[in-house]
Amino acid sequence: MNVGNYMHSDPVTILPEAPLAEAKRVMDENGFGILLVASADHDLAGFITKGSLKDVNDWGKSVGESCFPTNFAISPADTLEKAALILLANRLVLLPVVEDGKLVGVITQSEVLRALAQALGIGLEGTRLTVRVRPDSGDVYAVIGILNDHNVRLVSLARGREGNGYQEVILRVQGITDKEGLKQALEQALTGK
Repeated sequence: MNVGNYMHSDPVTILPEAPLAEAKRVMDENGFGILLVASADHDLAGFITKGSLKDVNDWGKSVGESCFPTNFAISPADTLEKAALILLANRLVLLPVVEDGKLVGVITQSEVLRALAQALGIGLEGTRLTVRVRPDSGDVYAVIGILNDHNVRLVSLARGREGNGYQEVILRVQGITDKEGLKQALEQALTGK
């Protein structure tokens, strides 16, 4: 799951030499709170926010003179997990995607969430199971073996909370035909009872 598969590859931008009035118009028309600033050759120059335009007196001033530097960017080859971490750690709503120094796209929180939901199988028909396993044990492999023995198809597996010597594992599965039998087999494997 790479950024390049989920990014907007033709982001709306504004030229550094454009007047602030044009930036405001583009932002208003598109409902943007932030607008990337890039040259005609796609060199990323920074960004401008709707909030920074509130106290503007000279609407003819160039965007390039007023924009903020871009401190974060990501490559199309980077993982969505990396994009999510950068977005979260820096409280960003979007992240420029740059390749060979050129702006090639943008990825937003929405695209990252959509991709992660897809990877987790959210929205697919199935059952969500949460099991508690001992970290650094073979418990997860035992769970997968039990699912296989019961002809249950594993759609996704994700880590949940950790505490009290256990790790939550969230499974999304399909094809449970013997719910009680599966429950008993999992309990026996994980608790030894």
